[in-house]
Amino acid sequence: MTKVAVAMSGGVDSSVAAALAVDKYGRENVFGLTMKLYCYGDDDASEKSCCSLDAITDAVSVCMRLGIRHYVVNLEKEFRAEVIDNFISEYEQGNTPNPCIRCNSLIKFRHLLSKSQELGADMLVTGHYSRIEKTKDTFHLLRGLDKTKDQSYFLYGLGQDQLSHIWFPLGEMTKTETRKLAEKYGLKTAQKTESQDVCFISSTTQEFLAGKVKAASGNIIDKEGKVLGRHEGLPFYTIGQRKGLGGGFTEPMYVVGVNLENNELIVGREEDLYADEMTVKGVTWTNVAPDFPAELEVKIRYNSEATSASLRGTEGDAAISIKFHKPQKAITPGQTAVFYSGDEVIGGGTILST
Repeated sequence: MTKVAVAMSGGVDSSVAAALAVDKYGRENVFGLTMKLYCYGDDDASEKSCCSLDAITDAVSVCMRLGIRHYVVNLEKEFRAEVIDNFISEYEQGNTPNPCIRCNSLIKFRHLLSKSQELGADMLVTGHYSRIEKTKDTFHLLRGLDKTKDQSYFLYGLGQDQLSHIWFPLGEMTKTETRKLAEKYGLKTAQKTESQDVCFISSTTQEFLAGKVKAASGNIIDKEGKVLGRHEGLPFYTIGQRKGLGGGFTEPMYVVGVNLENNELIVGREEDLYADEMTVKGVTWTNVAPDFPAELEVKIRYNSEATSASLRGTEGDAAISIKFHKPQKAITPGQTAVFYSGDEVIGGGTILST
């Protein structure tokens, strides 16, 4: 009989995923796992819904309601080293990282999956709004049917071995249907709100980074090198930012780039934010790399639309060049580019430059 572990965040999605796992596999074959990602006495500890002590309490409550075992997995060291420290380091290098991508790829679907297998599980179940389909010997990662909740973007780092041990039971459901099921099962989390922000930041990104990054004031310049003002430290700015640049401009100005060597912040007009080319590093594929050049759709951030582009490289290359059919706004180094063919996630990587 298949043994199933459910990643329990204390939210409604993972709670319903657990209930559906019990329905399918029987409560004797299902157990819950909740990640402990902080020492809650630390200054960095957050009370965001997915990572707080209340989240663990809510996960325990749901497991008791469903009659299944529950374990807490301590991944504090891994989370700090691979997510928080990387987040700080990337900002120091003038990039804008996406920590949720790393948390999914490295913490949840590497460390937690491995821990679930150590505890005897054949499969890890999560509450992601995404789908996995199998054809012959290949597993395909697909968008969730609810386009407003689709989370496939965050999962591009999953390979065939991982996909073969994962089930996303909410992939064909809407959020409304999920909440109705939570009510039906009598789960405490049925109407629980969800966090949309970075879980380990309790204030603003700038306040979190203050004192953690090496940052010095420097010049704000335009694309021609003319000095327009002073910035407070490059890590506190991101591509496309308009606020916080000081006054005195005759028209709206936006961050369009940085010069790390000279500690300069480059600003320009809105039209200067558009580019039709970029390089992506650290590329991974959910199955095998396509034949290049490849025509795929690319998302440059979670809340952007996937848009047609040509990908160039050779099979096995860790970095590839991408040419968009239409210019894209605010392509941001450090953010994640994910490649789609229709509803299927083909792969992705980290934006290096434009």
